[in-house]
Amino acid sequence: MLEAACAVFAEAGFLAATMEAIAARARSTKPTLYAHFGSKEDLYRHCSERAAENLARQLFAAQVAAEGLSLEPQVRAGMLAFFDYAAAHPHEFRLLFGSEASGTVPAARHRLMTAATDRIAHLIREFAASHHRPPWGSSATLCASFMVGLAVEGARSALGAGALSPRLAGEFATSFTVAALRHIDGSLAAAVDAE
Repeated sequence: MLEAACAVFAEAGFLAATMEAIAARARSTKPTLYAHFGSKEDLYRHCSERAAENLARQLFAAQVAAEGLSLEPQVRAGMLAFFDYAAAHPHEFRLLFGSEASGTVPAARHRLMTAATDRIAHLIREFAASHHRPPWGSSATLCASFMVGLAVEGARSALGAGALSPRLAGEFATSFTVAALRHIDGSLAAAVDAE
């Protein structure tokens, strides 16, 4: 039922989605939906939280698996996890990051993006320390927010383009991010940290 609800909410948006349409997509009934979820608002909240939790689980598992590797494989693991999730679960991705997102979705999206930014900033700081580079402070968080934004907008663009493979877009985002990280001006990072 949740998958059907996510699909209808992603396609129609919260206001236009109806419990009748969700019940039909789920091959269920409106009374069954209400018995399980209470209201359309509660069902929408369940969908947004489920989508955010599923993406976070996939993203963080990939990052943990890549810990200790060199820069490029670490970046690739996170980027491809994000883009692969968008490709495998387009309705959940659109529910979280689409233009129709409203109600409880922005809060779930914000928690997800904050957790991802914090995790990536931590990885950037660990990478700098393990490679005997000057420590990164707030510059790591700023850099991580750039990376999260790149992943979100890149996956949104790949899904919207239709003919563009999300996997190829994820590889391109990886290449872009690795090039940026390798050529960051350390004095600018230090200046950001000194602010």
